[in-house]
Amino acid sequence: MNTRIIIIIVVASFLVILLISLLIIKKYHKKKMLQKVNLLDIQRNEILSLPFQNQVDKIANLTKGEQLEEKVKIYTDMYQELKDASFKELEDKIVELDFLANSKHKKEFNYKYIDVELELARNRYFINYMINELKELTSYEDKYRGIVIKLKAKYRQVTREYENNRDMYGVLVDTIEMQFENIEKRFQDFEVVINENLYNEVVLVVKSLEVMIDHISTVVLEIPDILVLLNDLIPARIKELKVQRESMLEEGFTLSFMNLDYNLTEIEKIENDILDKSKVLNIDNSLLELKTILEFLDSLFKDIEKEKVYKKDFDITSNTFDERLNKVKKTLHDINMQLEDIKVLYGLKESDLNDLKNVSNDYSELVKEYRSLIRKVKKQDASYGSINLLLNELGIKLKQIEDNLDLTLKSLGSMQDDEERAREQLEEVQELLKTCKRQIQSVKIPVVANNYFVELSEANEAIHEIIKELEKKPIVIKTLNTRVDTARDLVFKLNRTTKAIITNAYFAENLIVYANRYRINSLEVSKNLNRAEIMFYKGNYEAAVDLVLDILEKFEPGIKTRFKKECA
Repeated sequence: MNTRIIIIIVVASFLVILLISLLIIKKYHKKKMLQKVNLLDIQRNEILSLPFQNQVDKIANLTKGEQLEEKVKIYTDMYQELKDASFKELEDKIVELDFLANSKHKKEFNYKYIDVELELARNRYFINYMINELKELTSYEDKYRGIVIKLKAKYRQVTREYENNRDMYGVLVDTIEMQFENIEKRFQDFEVVINENLYNEVVLVVKSLEVMIDHISTVVLEIPDILVLLNDLIPARIKELKVQRESMLEEGFTLSFMNLDYNLTEIEKIENDILDKSKVLNIDNSLLELKTILEFLDSLFKDIEKEKVYKKDFDITSNTFDERLNKVKKTLHDINMQLEDIKVLYGLKESDLNDLKNVSNDYSELVKEYRSLIRKVKKQDASYGSINLLLNELGIKLKQIEDNLDLTLKSLGSMQDDEERAREQLEEVQELLKTCKRQIQSVKIPVVANNYFVELSEANEAIHEIIKELEKKPIVIKTLNTRVDTARDLVFKLNRTTKAIITNAYFAENLIVYANRYRINSLEVSKNLNRAEIMFYKGNYEAAVDLVLDILEKFEPGIKTRFKKECA
């Protein structure tokens, strides 16, 4: 029962706290909304207190023309309309917001608050704009006189520049001086409109003065350069270019890739157009165009110099190319002269010569392409720059042909090398066989083992097979190489056997003599030594050595290991 009461008390306390918190929150939100409403009202009053009327009153004390009065009237009417319509409406909206804040309609309050805030911002901006415009009207005479003073200073600087370089303007002197007179008249027009308070005309006159002085500044600055380019630099470049062209054509160059006649015609059109426009002082982009023409002409000279370099490169490369072609041609000719003999000697089939045929065909095609390229050079159909690119491509093809020809020559040459090597190795194995016979004959041993004679017979037979293969026409290189390898292996095997027989016979005899000192020690030792002697006389030398070493090991431990180590 006590627990239930405690729970009820806790729940009730929680609800009371929650209710109090909600009331506090609502009160806080209401306070914030009322603060916002007060802020809007303050902003409305601040905007209404902006010094619009002060500016109107200042203008009222000035001597005004009809245009100025009309502009002031327009702004005054607009301001009054704002006060009578927009601000009265804003006042009603602010009162409504105050009601919504008290009635706690938060969502609707926020929506309408934003609307009022935006309207106030628009009105503030618009009134400030009108105030700034009125301020400019009160000081427009000082403002534009200040601008004109700066323009006069700039104009005087331009006229001094012109007078100092008057001789450089040629036939355009009268036109430029006429423009100076127009600017002087425009300064006089300014005095008239400013004195008569013709506000709109003042703006136009000052703007036209700025444009005219900027233009005449550009004219005075650029016309000398334009005339120098038109009358001196570009004509001199063109003349030099034409001389260069004639000289290069006589030397066998082609300059058709430069489209020189067409480009010079287009340049002449541009020059005439610039000259016509400059007579009325219309020089927009003229200097840039002329500089571009000069750069283009300079680039043509660079192209000509490059072409000369390309010509030298071509002469060197083509000479080298001719030498390489002739070398390949001579090699192919030499092979073809010997080809029938090679086919007969080595039994080659037509299919074995496919690589050589492919090289010959590739060479013939390359010669055709190279001759076509040389015809282009002689006809002057292409620049040396493009000719060099084509020649480089042919050089790559020639390198491939040279590599393939080298491989073919190695293939054919290897057959001759194999034959020559076979004859050399035949002599070597024959000499080695004789050496083996002499060695066996030179030593005094009881018996020569049967395996020696078997190996000797096999080696002799293999040597005879090499001789038979070399006597054949055609020679089958693959078979010949097999015969040579077989004979060499058998003779080397016989050589190893010969050395083993002689060595083992020597050691067997000497070890038996050495071991006789131990005969008296044991009947078994005596028997084993007798067996070793029998083995020796039967030609079983290696077994005799092993048996004697076993006997000695009992009396001299380690002798077997020392013996094998020294004999290794």
